[in-house]
Amino acid sequence: MPDISDLSFLDFLVKNKHISSAQNHYLQEQIKLGHALHEALHNFLGDEEILQHKSSYYGVKRVKLSELGVDSFAAFLIPEQLAIKYNLIPFKINRGRLCVAMADPADRRAMEDVELYSGYKTEPYLATLEEIKVAIREFYTIQQSQGDSTDNYQGPLNVWKIEEKAVTGNEGSIVRLVDSLFNQAVKEMASDIHWEPGEESFKVKFRIDGRLELKTILSSAFVRSVTARLKVMAGMDVTERRRPQDGRIVLDLFGKRIDVRVSTFNTVYGEKVVTRILDYETAQLSLAELGMRKDVEEGARKLLLQPHGLILVTGPTGSGKTTTLYALLRELQADSLNIVSIEDPVEYRLPGVNQAQVNTKIGLDFAQGLRAILRQDPDIIMVGEIRDRETAKIATAAALTGHLVLTTVHTNTAAEALARMLEMDIEPYIVAASVCGVIAQRLVRRLCPFCREQRTVPLGLKHGFNWEGIDYIYGPGGCSRCRGTGYKGRIGIHEYLNYDNRIKELVLNKGSALEIDRLARSLNIPSLKDDALIKVAEGWTSLEEVISLIEGV
Repeated sequence: MPDISDLSFLDFLVKNKHISSAQNHYLQEQIKLGHALHEALHNFLGDEEILQHKSSYYGVKRVKLSELGVDSFAAFLIPEQLAIKYNLIPFKINRGRLCVAMADPADRRAMEDVELYSGYKTEPYLATLEEIKVAIREFYTIQQSQGDSTDNYQGPLNVWKIEEKAVTGNEGSIVRLVDSLFNQAVKEMASDIHWEPGEESFKVKFRIDGRLELKTILSSAFVRSVTARLKVMAGMDVTERRRPQDGRIVLDLFGKRIDVRVSTFNTVYGEKVVTRILDYETAQLSLAELGMRKDVEEGARKLLLQPHGLILVTGPTGSGKTTTLYALLRELQADSLNIVSIEDPVEYRLPGVNQAQVNTKIGLDFAQGLRAILRQDPDIIMVGEIRDRETAKIATAAALTGHLVLTTVHTNTAAEALARMLEMDIEPYIVAASVCGVIAQRLVRRLCPFCREQRTVPLGLKHGFNWEGIDYIYGPGGCSRCRGTGYKGRIGIHEYLNYDNRIKELVLNKGSALEIDRLARSLNIPSLKDDALIKVAEGWTSLEEVISLIEGV
């Protein structure tokens, strides 16, 4: 069946006397035989003549992409799949509209999809199919192969320039809305943004100082457009909505580069997206800046002087274990040392450390990565986490054969970390011989120094917490600097288990976590609870902030 748009264009050519009646009859026959009109027209008209006539017919301007060039920011507002599907490419933004070069400017479905994915109103332009294909190859296929990041994320790794101005959800395009929320999140030092679709609304939440805060509620109509925008920025497959995806965005904001990890998860109301904002300054923190007491800091430094052994950092998810590992590695950095890590994921790049990332798709887990590292003549090894017996077995063996190994274990206390190693069926004599120290930690919110309020210590607390010499502690106030919360930033609560011969002997006898903890208290080793109360007494945090920690350990 002949294409209606082809017949309409042919009528236009006849009426404007660009072709004769005889030529029209021939072209009609060619269309009936299934030949494309643009190919048959070449028997009578040149390429530029056909384009000029199409420009007049469609009422759109003709552009030559080879002369104008293509703005990569505009091109990457839509995914490559969409450009190939419709034979088009955005080439610039003009007065708030996305200018799109198309082979068929009459394709309304194409324009609707471009507007959906980009968040911009579109303005069509006419270009040859060949020009468009060349541009697609240059600005997607070639740049993607050159711009792939060194980790597991696929797609073009572009630096997205974010304007430093706030825009409300109802002011303009999806692009400006997403940019505005990233801008606000970085300003407020959020660690994550949660984009949560619901039945009637689309909620955006920031995780600030470990707590989720609702920032804005959008219409549920925004879900698909905002999600598509985030997936385009992260180099994900926009057409895949059922399977979870991971990606990465690099932002240029406030004059510095900001890495963002992106994760999608399909829910009954649409795709939920979590964007984790990685602050490179976090990886630059020293041991002293982590909030460690002097004795904990000194103990950690003694551990780093060991020629070999296993250093365990323990705590629940989000307790800052990786940050502590990075601070320890920074103390060890030297050109004379071969430092290698296997992480999941590599959140921050550390100069002088050979970092690798777990990739389960190719069978590279912690155990496999650790085996490979041992063939790289390492001096110091960092393993992101000991999750299973196999990894624990290789890590302890490496510690016994002349390597200093730093790793994490998910337990609540230092004593439980040793018990967990025994539960993984690692022989007690191996645990006792390989482990040289354990650091347990938590993160609590730090009181805002500008508005913290002095409070009298109740008599009951003085006796219960051994605060006889303390008359005042501090609580949260609320000011513009802390967004009225009374807290600004976080500080670590630490326990350093001095792994002496008495604790080793208990480990050899397969002592339980409770027995190890009791021995540590008898040796006057401050617990997490003790350190929390010290931080409250010194005015770093509030009693309300650490009360759950005090009751839980």
